[in-house]
Amino acid sequence: MKYLAKFIWGIVKTIGFIALFSFLLASFSDRVSPYTCLPLQYLGLFFPLILGINVLFFIVFLIFKQWKSGLVFLVVFLLCSGSIHTYFPLHRKTEKIPDNCIKLLTYNVMRFDLLAKHEKKHPNPVVQYIIDQKADIICIQEYGALTNGNHILSEEALIKAFSATPYYYIERLRPSTPQISYGLAIFSKYPILNVKKIPYDSEYNGSIIAELNIRGKKVTLINNHLESNKLSGDERTGYYDMTKEINTEKLENFTHMMSKRLTPAYKTRALQAQLVDKIIRENKNPYIIVCGDFNDTPISYVRHKIKGDLEDAFVTSGNGMGITFNRYRFLFRIDYIFHSKNMKAYNCTVGKLRNSDHYPVSTYLEFIE
Repeated sequence: MKYLAKFIWGIVKTIGFIALFSFLLASFSDRVSPYTCLPLQYLGLFFPLILGINVLFFIVFLIFKQWKSGLVFLVVFLLCSGSIHTYFPLHRKTEKIPDNCIKLLTYNVMRFDLLAKHEKKHPNPVVQYIIDQKADIICIQEYGALTNGNHILSEEALIKAFSATPYYYIERLRPSTPQISYGLAIFSKYPILNVKKIPYDSEYNGSIIAELNIRGKKVTLINNHLESNKLSGDERTGYYDMTKEINTEKLENFTHMMSKRLTPAYKTRALQAQLVDKIIRENKNPYIIVCGDFNDTPISYVRHKIKGDLEDAFVTSGNGMGITFNRYRFLFRIDYIFHSKNMKAYNCTVGKLRNSDHYPVSTYLEFIE
């Protein structure tokens, strides 16, 4: 019996330390380009699950007084504390926001709830939410509006609805037609001095870099919608079904789908992130804000590359996982607000409006230098 118990513990420890090594790799996977080692990107994708498994092993070792094994786990947890905090920041809400702050909102609006009309008696829920937030700067991804006519949401109606932010720029991306605009948009209370598109090729996605004059300060603002994973409706439904009941066939189909869709998307986003990072490093203005839909998780090469020396507003002032995608049980934070170190974020918050497949993200930013 004694030998059997020893044998079982040997197996448990082996599995535990394999899990711990996987967690260590996952924690630092965002430092490695998918062109260098693609499998590490998938470890980063499943970071919360891998962390949870390791916490369970840590608890088991403590319960059974395996102090040395428990200590090894504790050391690795401390070593990876930065990644844990990035995924699960914990901050108390600031009750008193400094008067000199600006409020920024970033939102993938899914064409404003698929072009639902906005009227006084029957407001478009996404448009009304944005109005109610009273943000000084609004960055929109998947902007959509009818360029003429009035039977669905029109661009004229949008501009009128957002009259509190009278300076605006709309970047029409490739799916746009003469009748319907699709792309990126910035609405601002402060003058937009110039805007240009960041030159990378993508059918539905893009990034724009704008220069704003905010109370006499020149601020660079980059609004991003990076390459999506292009999962079809059937594939997303398949993933949702698998999360309800996992079996060998569903897992095999899911693995094939991951390889087919996510692999090229990871590589495309990596190139886009490198270009955005280059523009950030070459930026001459003293203040910079980078936001938008990155289509990648907190432990990913794309987020790490673009963030660079910037601060992540949610990590420094948010609370919890901050899940920003709300469909098919894809429980990830993929929308971000970064800013230069001479600014301070307060109360970065993920809204709960479900009329788009993304939740809105907002924060208050204070100029501290």
